[in-house]
Amino acid sequence: MENAIGTTRWVIPEGYIPRESHGPAPELTSHEAFCVINAGERAAHLRVTVFYTDREPGGPYLLEVPARRTRHFRFNDLEAPEPIPVGTPYSSLIESDLPVVVQHTRLDSRQSENALMTTIAYPCERAASD
Repeated sequence: MENAIGTTRWVIPEGYIPRESHGPAPELTSHEAFCVINAGERAAHLRVTVFYTDREPGGPYLLEVPARRTRHFRFNDLEAPEPIPVGTPYSSLIESDLPVVVQHTRLDSRQSENALMTTIAYPCERAASD
């Protein structure tokens, strides 16, 4: 994997999809998203698990990022095996079969003065027992 960068496990500990939005959809719909870059020579297969404060985890959501490409995924758009509920705090674990880099973004458009936040996800190395 000559061009591979990143790691195979990423955590986004803070997630929340606001119930309301202000402005035209889909551009200004309040959302949470993650962007993945796969600089490697093969497609990366992702497995996303979503954790909640008061119920069992959701997922896995199975996604793909082609070789030498980037893809943006909105948590709002994840449907199978179940949609992520709006107005509910959650965290996510993103696992890939190949090294990738993950960035997290939130657009909160509940007010006309929109707020956009972005940060690199937390890269995790697998435990020695994995």
